[in-house]
Amino acid sequence: MLGVNLLHRTSIVLAGLLLGGSLIGCSSHVPSQALRRNGERATSIADWPAAIEWYGQLVEREPTDWRSQAELGHAALEAGELTVARRALEIASTLQPANATIARDLADTLEQQEAWDDLFAYLRDRANTTSTAEDWLRLARVAVEADDPDTAREALRTALAVDADEDVKPYLQAARLAVRLGEKQEAFRALSLAWQMNPNDPEVRAALLDIGVVPGPTMRLTTGG
Repeated sequence: MLGVNLLHRTSIVLAGLLLGGSLIGCSSHVPSQALRRNGERATSIADWPAAIEWYGQLVEREPTDWRSQAELGHAALEAGELTVARRALEIASTLQPANATIARDLADTLEQQEAWDDLFAYLRDRANTTSTAEDWLRLARVAVEADDPDTAREALRTALAVDADEDVKPYLQAARLAVRLGEKQEAFRALSLAWQMNPNDPEVRAALLDIGVVPGPTMRLTTGG
């Protein structure tokens, strides 16, 4: 890890934006509502450069408007303007840390920048805070891509220990990651839990067969591998 405190850095950026916003005053006569409508229209037709322009004007005028920061960040991410995206999404995340959509866009941005240290730190902090299987699985997936198997295994095991809200999808994702890591027993464990939730799910049954396990009531978590 680089030891960079992402939240602290973002707070500094946000403070700077607040100061800048106070100096702008009423330099523009276009109402904020009109800017927002233009941004929404541009987003609806995937005109990302236009969306960046309209939402950029909004956040220049109202730096603490987290929705506009989030929309600007998403548009910039779609347009490949990663520096703009990261700045806006870091601010939006600071203002709305529990927002899953903002978190996903920020993680996507950091991943595309290949800012692995910052991404690991952000995902680990978010996973520890939210304690959802989805966030731990994302950390595991990114760790696999970054060739960090130890972090991937740790995140994967934590994901399997977290309540998945009776949804088999996190367990299927965990099983796929476990297979990539060569952890057949972990894959079996994840799929066994998924099978117990929904023994008729075709993806679960197919995944069990793929690792050489015949689905059925005699399956045990201590077998396989």
